[in-house]
Amino acid sequence: MAYSAGILAEAIMGWKLDPRITLLSESAAKDRRDRRIYQGGDIVAGALFLAAGVAAQPPSATLLRWPLASLGAATIVDALSPLDYPITHRQLNAAAAEGRKQPSATHRTHFATTGVAGLATAAICLIDWRERTGGTSSVRRFAGPAVVLGQLAGLVSLASPRLVPGAVQRIQTLGFSALCIDLARRGLARSDSMHPQA
Repeated sequence: MAYSAGILAEAIMGWKLDPRITLLSESAAKDRRDRRIYQGGDIVAGALFLAAGVAAQPPSATLLRWPLASLGAATIVDALSPLDYPITHRQLNAAAAEGRKQPSATHRTHFATTGVAGLATAAICLIDWRERTGGTSSVRRFAGPAVVLGQLAGLVSLASPRLVPGAVQRIQTLGFSALCIDLARRGLARSDSMHPQA
């Protein structure tokens, strides 16, 4: 839930940037007044992913450890390396719009950590897909590939505001959050079966 908290926060605060176009991390850009709210949510989400990655897990979940830890670390660094300005709204930053200002180190770092987080997310989804049993319903069995396709659609949508990259990213984020909730539920069920009550 923490991973998608930014979507709720922007709705509560009245969508100060157009959510159809604006990427979630743009709300935490250095020139945004409310950026600490979004950064805080990402840091909490990252810490939870990191904790899940380093926590003791049953052998069947070993493959998930590295992607979860990588996603957690990348999300934290991502939050601590904000963009200089909302990149889909260059007109809000005169210096950037006119090409007079070079991007800061945090701005450049943000793109790298976002890439790492994206790869880790894809790995989690594909591992989940691989581990699904034959008895799982079709919708849940293909949740992982659907989220990965959402990521690819998000990359394609960056080509033009007409492809509503912000909306695509929000749908993908909510889908991944649902998948993570299901992963956590199954992990708890697995843990209970390994440690039955006396």
